[in-house]
Amino acid sequence: MNEISIRELHTVEELSMAEQVQKLAWGMPDIMVTPKEIMRAIASNGGLVLGAFYGEKMVGMSLSFVGRRKNKLYMYSHMTGVSREYQSQGVGYLLKQKQRELSLKMGYELIAWTFDPLIARNAHFNMSKLGTITRTYLRNYYGEMNDEINFGLDTDRVIAEWWSERSVESARKHALSDLEDCHYAIESTDSQGDCKSWSVDPNAKKVLVQIPSDIVALKRVDLKAAQRWRLATREVFEEYFKAGYAALAFLKLNGRLYYVLAKAQLPENVFSE
Repeated sequence: MNEISIRELHTVEELSMAEQVQKLAWGMPDIMVTPKEIMRAIASNGGLVLGAFYGEKMVGMSLSFVGRRKNKLYMYSHMTGVSREYQSQGVGYLLKQKQRELSLKMGYELIAWTFDPLIARNAHFNMSKLGTITRTYLRNYYGEMNDEINFGLDTDRVIAEWWSERSVESARKHALSDLEDCHYAIESTDSQGDCKSWSVDPNAKKVLVQIPSDIVALKRVDLKAAQRWRLATREVFEEYFKAGYAALAFLKLNGRLYYVLAKAQLPENVFSE
């Protein structure tokens, strides 16, 4: 969208608008919204609070702050959201690109954030469009959440790592080549049905991990099936990540959606315990 502009937010008025965008993006109740006072403190102390504007109307926001693990400083992106009527129009991509531009200027080669590995549109955005990888799985990271997207499932998350290092892009390209001899970790009835079984092959060179095409829609019609997907993918990701694999790509193959896992030479995983 050529009419969209991205800028840093500092004033109370702007940050109040960012509160409203959070509600419009996720259907959040007031108690779950990051308040303007916290956002202003972050913006004034080394973090980044960004707004996406259509004219004078704020339609998206992003909030990030500096993190440190294993003596590595990085930018941690806590949230990026777009009002529903402006979703799937490239606004989130523009916010992330501005976040990356400013983070690199500040000297951070890594931006990290969490996302639900069962939400296909997030996986596509983070891994296919932005080029992130993930190799860290977090069980029930936020505890129970009852907003429209998270209700009914444990809030498991993976950590997206967005590196500026070329070795990461090289590993991603290699993962997408030669997919003939992969281990399919999950057997399912179809692209949006139940997962029948799952397995781990410790000798596989590449692994394909399927997820449903729309987990939120599946929850509405069959919550038990959605919960089985959570348990299956949790076990598969945890076992492979523990064995040194990373999720390097996300793709659609024969009408189904898969993460591609493989071992690769990557920067140190600062999020491993």
